[in-house]
Amino acid sequence: MKYLKTRINKIIIAVLFCILPAGGLTACKGPAAPPAETDTQILSESTAAETSGTQENSSPEYPALTPERENTPSSDASSENLPYDSETIIEEQSFSGMDLGDYRDVRFTTSLVTRDGQSHIRYSLVSGEETVYTFPDAYSSWHFEDTINFITFHDINGDGKKDVITSEQYTTGAGSEDARPFSMVRIYLNQGKEFLFAEGLSISIGNSLEVSDGDAYTAENVLSVLSEPVYCNFDGTDGWTKGEIESFAFLVKEDVLTDDRESLSRKVRYPLHIVRDGSERQINSPEEFLENYDLILNLQVIYDVEGSETEGLFWNQNGVMLGTGAVWFGKTEDGTVKITAIPAEVQYCNPLNVD
Repeated sequence: MKYLKTRINKIIIAVLFCILPAGGLTACKGPAAPPAETDTQILSESTAAETSGTQENSSPEYPALTPERENTPSSDASSENLPYDSETIIEEQSFSGMDLGDYRDVRFTTSLVTRDGQSHIRYSLVSGEETVYTFPDAYSSWHFEDTINFITFHDINGDGKKDVITSEQYTTGAGSEDARPFSMVRIYLNQGKEFLFAEGLSISIGNSLEVSDGDAYTAENVLSVLSEPVYCNFDGTDGWTKGEIESFAFLVKEDVLTDDRESLSRKVRYPLHIVRDGSERQINSPEEFLENYDLILNLQVIYDVEGSETEGLFWNQNGVMLGTGAVWFGKTEDGTVKITAIPAEVQYCNPLNVD
């Protein structure tokens, strides 16, 4: 009987933790918040992200903007190692004396390359006669249509590093609309030694601009979309921008997919409060995060992040939600974007361990 009472008490405690509100774990700045939602409510409302807290553009999505997308952020990166039939440097779109990431006084080089009769654009960094970095390929299944709309270098997420943003015109090369050019954007996030192609964020720009109108694809227009305060914007002002929030979500997912634990530990606001195995724990530093990594990022968190989208995210007074709620994040007091909660067991509550 004593064992049974103890078992029942443990189950009750676990259930109570399952219905803890997420409001105390995250910090989306805004006016007086409504009563904190339970995690069950957050899960049910995640499908309403398009109409609750995010701004939608009325322009229809161009039918060509639905390529096969893999879980890896740079799905075309493997094509870099394949040989090209020819390469021609486009001088007017190449720039010398650039400092980008860990590379100093390099030349940003734009090349027109062909493979199997199809044209592509390749970007690289050159020091002297040596290519020191080649940017991940993008949109390799489409045909480059001779026009580069712009190339610009701009910090879109407030981390102090210049990111690389380009736009080119393409045709699909197939179907009844194959001769109709359309524009696409590439956003390469500066990580020092490498530049990650933020595919989802890049493609989502196509839902904000008229892709069949090349004149709409200017650096000013694209940067305007990226700087739009669409998150935690309760009264039309002082929101968090699309660029800083969706690029952060992309980088969190990249860290999880590549198991870059140290990088992820630097994206957390400390102390981090978590609930695992029915008890609350406090993680006070990146070192403690790494020591408890497998406990914090259990399979529930990993599966949720792996299947998540990183654009058009749901948000409320608690912050911005990645996946179905395994990770919450937002701007902190010093203006940086950080993970503020990882309530995995709250979102995937299973106190009886039922499969």
